[in-house]
Amino acid sequence: MLIIYYASFDFRKDQFRQRLIDKLDNISHYIASNPYFNRQSYKNYFHDDEDGLFYEDVIILDKNKQLVFSTVKDQTVTWSASIVNRLDHEKQIFYNQDQYETFAKYYRINGSPYYIIVKAQDYSGNEKMDHLALVLTILFILSAALVWVFSYNLIQRLLVPLDKLKDNITQINASRLTKPVEYTGNTDEITVLTRAFNTMLLRLSTAFESQKEFNSSASHELRTPLARMSFQLENLYHQNQLSEEVRQVLRNISKETLHLSEVTDSLMLLSKFDSERLKMTYKEERIDEIIFMAYEKVAKVFPDLQLDFSISGTEDPKLSIFCSAQLIEIAFVNLFKNAALYSDNREVKVTLIESAQELKVLVSNTGPALSTSDQKRIFDAFSRGENASETTGSGLGLRIVQRIVQSHHATIEYQANKKHGKHTFVLLFKLQAPE
Repeated sequence: MLIIYYASFDFRKDQFRQRLIDKLDNISHYIASNPYFNRQSYKNYFHDDEDGLFYEDVIILDKNKQLVFSTVKDQTVTWSASIVNRLDHEKQIFYNQDQYETFAKYYRINGSPYYIIVKAQDYSGNEKMDHLALVLTILFILSAALVWVFSYNLIQRLLVPLDKLKDNITQINASRLTKPVEYTGNTDEITVLTRAFNTMLLRLSTAFESQKEFNSSASHELRTPLARMSFQLENLYHQNQLSEEVRQVLRNISKETLHLSEVTDSLMLLSKFDSERLKMTYKEERIDEIIFMAYEKVAKVFPDLQLDFSISGTEDPKLSIFCSAQLIEIAFVNLFKNAALYSDNREVKVTLIESAQELKVLVSNTGPALSTSDQKRIFDAFSRGENASETTGSGLGLRIVQRIVQSHHATIEYQANKKHGKHTFVLLFKLQAPE
């Protein structure tokens, strides 16, 4: 449409220039036939001439470039001296002057040179161009709207198979890896994509089943011997004929056996978070009761650990979240163990802050500051900070806490206050049950 408009614009300009040239040629014929021309004779000569020029002005200069004739009325006659001087070499010049289009040409008539200038407005042509611009604009808007509607409906129709495929894929979870994606459409590309996805799904299912089988076997094969070893070590430790040196060795072996058992349990727990059956056990639970149960378990191992518990926020807090009590308890057990191992005063502070939409749990303790690199990887598996060199552990405790919190559609973050040596874990639970 722009090409049409600018092509029409050039055509109008060329056509109007030709009309100006024809006018100049007619004026030269008038001068040749009327050596003593004046306004009246000019008017009589062009009385019947229909050239379609509006607001026409004619200026005729002699060989000395002095005005000899002009049709300009009621105003001072002016012209561009530079344009007239250029006519000696260029012979004819077309240019725009304000709203006028002007054509100047050099003529030699009856042996005498003349400089003739005609300026006029192409009122009709400009009006047609304005109309054309309006029509093209309306056509552009209508055609763009039609193209958009047509394209939108076409793309919607073409994307229907992809939407069906997407719906089938989103229904796949860990318990449905063996069910292939069904596609009944006739689009060859989607069919090929579905077959490739089902092939990948089959391989994933095989690998997942192998992993589950290995986890189940490892759980049975590792936990039972470890339990027997712990029992036998405990019996051996209480025999009277053992020396103190032997007892110390047995204590160390028993400690490492317990550590190995905890690592096994932690790895097994991490592997279960993708299980759909586990999520089916979620229900409304009071988080304060879970926290106290977790503290009681940790207090049996660390009897000197003190708990500072407080509640703030709404006046009548419900303190209920949609969760698995067993998992949340494990998370707080790990957080309390972490505080017991690394705090400098054997105290952990828990603050519950409930609002209308969320429940925030702050678990904090004081102790040596962590380096920046340790803070960044505090939730990484098997990651232990520089302050844990003399403390036994697997480096999985906080990783398990993070996985448990994320499985409940909640968040956890670590905040450090180096000035006061304070370490805080912020857990944020949404009060609405997740869909």
